[in-house]
Amino acid sequence: MGFEEITSKIESYREHLKQKTTLIEVIDYGAGKPEEKRTKEQMEAGVCVEVPLCELAKIGVKREKAEVIFEIFKSLLPQKILELGTCLGFSSSYMASFAPNAQIWSIEGSPNVAQIAKENHQHFALKNIEVLVGRFDLMLPNLLEKIKPIDFAFIDGHHNKEATIAYYKQILPFVVGGGIMLFDDIAWSSGMQEAWREILESHCYTKAQEFGETWKMGALWL
Repeated sequence: MGFEEITSKIESYREHLKQKTTLIEVIDYGAGKPEEKRTKEQMEAGVCVEVPLCELAKIGVKREKAEVIFEIFKSLLPQKILELGTCLGFSSSYMASFAPNAQIWSIEGSPNVAQIAKENHQHFALKNIEVLVGRFDLMLPNLLEKIKPIDFAFIDGHHNKEATIAYYKQILPFVVGGGIMLFDDIAWSSGMQEAWREILESHCYTKAQEFGETWKMGALWL
């Protein structure tokens, strides 16, 4: 299945979910909106909010970002993929469709959201995605040991400076030489911009590239 067919299928279903107003109870361990300025304690405990399904459906990788991943996968041909931030499963659905022979492990903090993601994966008949539920920092140690080495890591959750740098340092040793780490929303807040700058200053990579103008993704080739 080609890029256009995959995109049409996934985005059509997203439009279907954007008509749903059902309230979903979400446990959010992330940074919230940039203006919220959540404390470390709030993020560790998780903030419980009710979010309409239609709003959740607007979140995540869409066509432009999917095309970046598609182009990366054409040369990378990943076999083991790690994702932080499943949300409704659209980004993992794209990755699973682009790399049907790969195995994907995706972590989502909120049980209710993870359940919808699993249902969406079933809708697309994708069998190469495992969704795990929990805080990223608590799930990663055992998971990384279990699945190492990985070819591709997609960091798309907990948009906080300190957390992003910590995930980078935690995941880096488990990525195979020649693998790629892709960070979403590197311009989402001043903290995320600072995190990306500090990651670039680590020089633990062979190549770095930014994608997008109004939206920003940053990739590291290791």
